Amino acid sequence: MAKEKSYEEKVSELDEILERIDQSSTPIDELAKDVKRGTQLIKELDKKLKSVESEVKDAFKELEDDKKE
Repeated sequence: MAKEKSYEEKVSELDEILERIDQSSTPIDELAKDVKRGTQLIKELDKKLKSVESEVKDAFKELEDDKKE
């Protein structure tokens, strides 16, 4: 089983895809594949960001709760 890519690796892959599309260097036969992969990466990155945001909020809430005690 392949190791899941890190957030940074996914961002890098998305950047590469966007660069190819922007420069029109993606062969037309590969364009749909690149767009689908880019969409998948955006969803995965968004999910990770929301997860981290929630963890950070929880950590700060816990810190505030500790201050009140």
